[in-house]
Amino acid sequence: MRHGATVWNGEGRWQGWTDMPLGEVGERQAERLARRLAGTDPGTVYASDLQRAADTARLALPGHPLTLDVRLRELNFGRYEGRTTDEVRHDPEYAEWQRDPWTLPAPGGGESLRGVAARLRSWAEELPAGTVTAFTHGAAVRALLCDLFGWPAPPQPGYVLPFPYRLAHTGLTRLTREAGRWILLTYNDHAHLEV
Repeated sequence: MRHGATVWNGEGRWQGWTDMPLGEVGERQAERLARRLAGTDPGTVYASDLQRAADTARLALPGHPLTLDVRLRELNFGRYEGRTTDEVRHDPEYAEWQRDPWTLPAPGGGESLRGVAARLRSWAEELPAGTVTAFTHGAAVRALLCDLFGWPAPPQPGYVLPFPYRLAHTGLTRLTREAGRWILLTYNDHAHLEV
């Protein structure tokens, strides 16, 4: 699951590794998710160590043991963290990065999406058998899926990241692994937000 919304999400600011708490909207989203997950067995529960993901997990699955894992973090946006697209649009390094954010790291010590996919895949490949629930971030989920399934990630005009696939806050994506092969069951199921 993607974490609930933060104030920076509402302002269009890139958070990356900046440790932002959930905003009021994000807390309500996590509470709606909790009602949806009530009575289900989440199995082993993991979350990114960033506050917005860990707090979403705690609100959505109160009382369940939670393992934090740095590999579930969002893309590190380097020097663009805390900024909006409008604030960096005319930076020459931004234009260069946007040519291929899949392979090029974000300027100023950031990551490439390929790097994000590799660390999430490393986490996923080490998972124990059985049900696992994970709370992570939007670009992280999409980068992992592009890596697992060979989905294209071409530059998207007007968007920071090369994903034509949208992902709602607290949207559920379900996968299973059979004989070492990943299968996508659902993507971006956010019916709990439309109640």
